[in-house]
Amino acid sequence: MGSRRTGKVFRAVVFALTAFMIGFAFVHSSMSAAASSVESAEALDFITQIFRSFGFSIEMTDHIIRKLAHFSEFTVIGGLLTSCAYSFDRFKPYRYIFAVLFTGLFTAVIDEFIQLFSDGRSGEIVDVLLDFSGVVTGTLIMLLFYKIYINIRTKSKRDKKENGTD
Repeated sequence: MGSRRTGKVFRAVVFALTAFMIGFAFVHSSMSAAASSVESAEALDFITQIFRSFGFSIEMTDHIIRKLAHFSEFTVIGGLLTSCAYSFDRFKPYRYIFAVLFTGLFTAVIDEFIQLFSDGRSGEIVDVLLDFSGVVTGTLIMLLFYKIYINIRTKSKRDKKENGTD
Protein backbone atom coordinates (compact mmCIF):
# COMPACT_ATOMS: atom_id res chain seq x y z
CA MET A 1 0.00 0.00 0.00
CA GLY A 2 2.80 2.44 0.89
CA SER A 3 4.46 1.77 -2.45
CA ARG A 4 1.34 2.76 -4.39
CA ARG A 5 0.98 5.95 -2.41
CA THR A 6 4.66 6.75 -2.95
CA GLY A 7 4.14 6.15 -6.67
CA LYS A 8 1.19 8.54 -6.75
CA VAL A 9 3.09 11.22 -4.85
CA PHE A 10 6.10 10.80 -7.15
CA ARG A 11 3.84 11.07 -10.22
CA ALA A 12 2.11 14.19 -8.90
CA VAL A 13 5.41 15.89 -8.05
CA VAL A 14 7.01 15.01 -11.40
CA PHE A 15 3.98 16.19 -13.37
CA ALA A 16 3.87 19.45 -11.37
CA LEU A 17 7.60 20.06 -11.95
CA THR A 18 7.17 19.30 -15.66
CA ALA A 19 4.26 21.73 -15.96
CA PHE A 20 6.24 24.36 -14.06
CA MET A 21 9.29 23.95 -16.29
CA ILE A 22 7.25 24.14 -19.49
CA GLY A 23 5.50 27.23 -18.11
CA PHE A 24 8.90 28.71 -17.24
CA ALA A 25 10.07 28.21 -20.84
CA PHE A 26 6.88 29.71 -22.26
CA VAL A 27 7.05 32.76 -19.97
CA HIS A 28 10.62 33.42 -21.05
CA SER A 29 9.64 33.05 -24.70
CA SER A 30 6.91 35.62 -24.27
CA MET A 31 9.36 38.22 -22.95
CA SER A 32 10.23 41.09 -25.25
CA ALA A 33 13.65 41.14 -26.89
CA ALA A 34 14.71 44.03 -24.64
CA ALA A 35 13.70 42.21 -21.43
CA SER A 36 15.30 39.00 -22.64
CA SER A 37 18.53 40.85 -23.47
CA VAL A 38 18.71 42.29 -19.96
CA GLU A 39 18.20 38.83 -18.46
CA SER A 40 20.83 37.32 -20.79
CA ALA A 41 23.33 40.07 -19.92
CA GLU A 42 22.82 39.41 -16.20
CA ALA A 43 23.30 35.67 -16.74
CA LEU A 44 26.42 36.34 -18.81
CA ASP A 45 27.90 38.53 -16.05
CA PHE A 46 27.07 35.92 -13.41
CA ILE A 47 28.63 33.05 -15.36
CA THR A 48 31.70 35.13 -16.22
CA GLN A 49 32.19 35.97 -12.53
CA ILE A 50 31.94 32.30 -11.56
CA PHE A 51 34.58 31.31 -14.10
CA ARG A 52 36.85 34.18 -13.05
CA SER A 53 36.55 33.16 -9.39
CA PHE A 54 38.09 29.82 -10.40
CA GLY A 55 40.84 31.57 -12.36
CA PHE A 56 39.40 31.00 -15.84
CA SER A 57 38.93 33.68 -18.42
CA ILE A 58 36.14 32.94 -20.88
CA GLU A 59 34.79 34.74 -23.87
CA MET A 60 31.05 34.21 -24.07
CA THR A 61 28.49 36.21 -25.93
CA ASP A 62 24.85 36.99 -25.37
CA HIS A 63 24.06 34.67 -28.29
CA ILE A 64 25.85 31.71 -26.66
CA ILE A 65 24.07 32.34 -23.35
CA ARG A 66 20.68 32.33 -25.09
CA LYS A 67 21.44 29.09 -26.92
CA LEU A 68 22.73 27.47 -23.72
CA ALA A 69 19.56 28.59 -21.94
CA HIS A 70 17.38 27.00 -24.65
CA PHE A 71 19.33 23.76 -24.56
CA SER A 72 19.44 23.63 -20.74
CA GLU A 73 15.72 24.35 -20.30
CA PHE A 74 14.78 21.63 -22.74
CA THR A 75 17.28 19.14 -21.31
CA VAL A 76 15.48 19.53 -17.98
CA ILE A 77 12.10 19.24 -19.72
CA GLY A 78 13.24 16.04 -21.46
CA GLY A 79 14.40 14.59 -18.15
CA LEU A 80 11.14 15.50 -16.47
CA LEU A 81 9.04 14.08 -19.31
CA THR A 82 11.02 10.84 -19.01
CA SER A 83 10.35 10.85 -15.26
CA CYS A 84 6.64 11.17 -16.05
CA ALA A 85 6.96 8.05 -18.22
CA TYR A 86 8.85 6.31 -15.41
CA SER A 87 5.99 7.11 -13.04
CA PHE A 88 3.69 4.95 -15.21
CA ASP A 89 6.03 2.01 -15.74
CA ARG A 90 8.98 1.80 -13.39
CA PHE A 91 10.56 -1.14 -15.19
CA LYS A 92 10.10 -0.07 -18.80
CA PRO A 93 9.90 3.74 -19.03
CA TYR A 94 11.32 3.50 -22.57
CA ARG A 95 7.91 2.12 -23.66
CA TYR A 96 6.74 5.75 -23.65
CA ILE A 97 9.74 7.13 -25.55
CA PHE A 98 7.70 8.27 -28.56
CA ALA A 99 5.20 10.08 -26.33
CA VAL A 100 8.08 11.73 -24.45
CA LEU A 101 9.86 12.82 -27.63
CA PHE A 102 6.66 13.97 -29.33
CA THR A 103 5.66 16.01 -26.28
CA GLY A 104 9.14 17.53 -26.14
CA LEU A 105 9.10 18.40 -29.83
CA PHE A 106 5.59 19.82 -29.59
CA THR A 107 6.67 21.93 -26.60
CA ALA A 108 9.68 23.22 -28.57
CA VAL A 109 7.47 24.17 -31.53
CA ILE A 110 4.98 25.98 -29.27
CA ASP A 111 7.85 27.73 -27.49
CA GLU A 112 9.17 29.12 -30.76
CA PHE A 113 5.64 29.93 -31.95
CA ILE A 114 5.13 32.08 -28.84
CA GLN A 115 8.24 34.05 -29.78
CA LEU A 116 6.63 35.05 -33.08
CA PHE A 117 4.26 37.22 -31.05
CA SER A 118 6.83 38.65 -28.64
CA ASP A 119 8.11 42.16 -29.34
CA GLY A 120 11.44 42.03 -31.18
CA ARG A 121 11.69 38.23 -31.09
CA SER A 122 11.38 35.61 -33.79
CA GLY A 123 10.67 31.90 -33.86
CA GLU A 124 13.50 29.95 -35.45
CA ILE A 125 13.53 26.41 -36.83
CA VAL A 126 17.14 26.15 -35.67
CA ASP A 127 15.97 26.85 -32.11
CA VAL A 128 13.30 24.14 -32.40
CA LEU A 129 16.09 21.72 -33.34
CA LEU A 130 18.28 22.99 -30.49
CA ASP A 131 15.39 22.66 -28.03
CA PHE A 132 14.59 19.17 -29.29
CA SER A 133 18.23 18.12 -29.00
CA GLY A 134 17.98 19.22 -25.36
CA VAL A 135 14.86 17.05 -24.94
CA VAL A 136 16.69 14.07 -26.47
CA THR A 137 19.70 14.67 -24.21
CA GLY A 138 17.56 14.93 -21.07
CA THR A 139 15.62 11.84 -22.09
CA LEU A 140 18.77 9.78 -22.66
CA ILE A 141 20.31 10.92 -19.38
CA MET A 142 17.21 9.98 -17.41
CA LEU A 143 16.74 6.65 -19.21
CA LEU A 144 20.33 5.80 -18.32
CA PHE A 145 19.78 6.93 -14.72
CA TYR A 146 16.60 4.84 -14.40
CA LYS A 147 18.26 1.82 -16.02
CA ILE A 148 21.09 1.97 -13.46
CA TYR A 149 18.59 2.55 -10.62
CA ILE A 150 16.41 -0.39 -11.69
CA ASN A 151 19.45 -2.68 -11.97
CA ILE A 152 20.63 -1.69 -8.49
CA ARG A 153 17.17 -2.24 -6.97
CA THR A 154 16.72 -5.57 -8.74
CA LYS A 155 20.14 -6.78 -7.60
CA SER A 156 19.48 -5.60 -4.04
CA LYS A 157 16.14 -7.44 -3.89
CA ARG A 158 17.70 -10.57 -5.40
CA ASP A 159 20.55 -10.46 -2.86
CA LYS A 160 18.09 -10.06 0.04
CA LYS A 161 16.05 -13.00 -1.22
CA GLU A 162 19.14 -15.20 -1.58
CA ASN A 163 20.34 -14.27 1.92
CA GLY A 164 16.89 -14.80 3.42
CA THR A 165 16.65 -11.22 4.72
CA ASP A 166 13.53 -10.38 2.69
